[in-house]
Amino acid sequence: MQRAFRIGAFALATAACAIAFAAPLPARGRVLLDVAACPEVPEPAIRRIIGIEIGDLLLEAGAATPADADRLSVRCAGGEAAWLQARGAAGDPVDRTIRLTDFPGDAAPRALALAGIEMLAALSPAVRERLQTRQAAAPPASETAPAGGRIAVSASAVRRDFIGANGFGGWGGRVGVERPVGARWLASGDLELDGGGVTIALGDATAWLVSLGGFWGVNAIGAHVAGSLSLGARAGLARLDGMPAGGSGAVGASALRPWWGPAIAARGVLGRGALGAVLSLEAGFTARGAEALAGGATVLAVKGAWLTGGVGLRF
Repeated sequence: MQRAFRIGAFALATAACAIAFAAPLPARGRVLLDVAACPEVPEPAIRRIIGIEIGDLLLEAGAATPADADRLSVRCAGGEAAWLQARGAAGDPVDRTIRLTDFPGDAAPRALALAGIEMLAALSPAVRERLQTRQAAAPPASETAPAGGRIAVSASAVRRDFIGANGFGGWGGRVGVERPVGARWLASGDLELDGGGVTIALGDATAWLVSLGGFWGVNAIGAHVAGSLSLGARAGLARLDGMPAGGSGAVGASALRPWWGPAIAARGVLGRGALGAVLSLEAGFTARGAEALAGGATVLAVKGAWLTGGVGLRF
């Protein structure tokens, strides 16, 4: 009885091993890359990009080639163009020509690699399946941030106040541009126009401010909310005008003065996709300011600390 049990157990183990060895292994090492006569486009660069996309399906350089391997051949013609041919284990080959002059510098290896992968995917089920698996595993892109570092434009209504004695205060508009740099950084700039004034016993003092702002800072992105905190500077021109009141005996005058200073800016975006509401807050201090004088006293000052708030749309 024990002998029969041992024989049966041995037979089951042998069958299990046979089934395991007979089961198909995951496809690997079935794409041969053959690059020749391309000194302008190094093979290691092309191989690296293809390897990122299809992983271990790509045969190592110098490895033995299976009989059913797919092949991607790349040939160059005098640095002007590259000829690609993808050949599967069965079926007709696919040819394509790419102008290298359209892809200067490091862009050429990537262009050839991606074109070759596209050609292989049309012929090889293994390559096609690998690409589909990789795309399915990729995390979804955020809907709040501009996709792929796209430049976004915003338009806002703003209120600017210089908070010192007799400081300028007025309303205006701002047009801004921004671009994410990587996952954490944001570069932004804007053009702003503000107007305001005061009335005193001697007459009216008005000011128009035009300025450019430039900022660099950290950027945080969520599913429906994004925010940034940035350091930068603002510089512009102030047009100061005095209009004397009738019978005051004062003389009106106009002047154009520069102003600038460092600033810190916080910004939030609410919404989905490229369109969203923008809320902004900016604080700064003039390194150089401007003043409107009447009777030897300051009546309107574009100097000292400032605070600006804005609300608008980004698109």
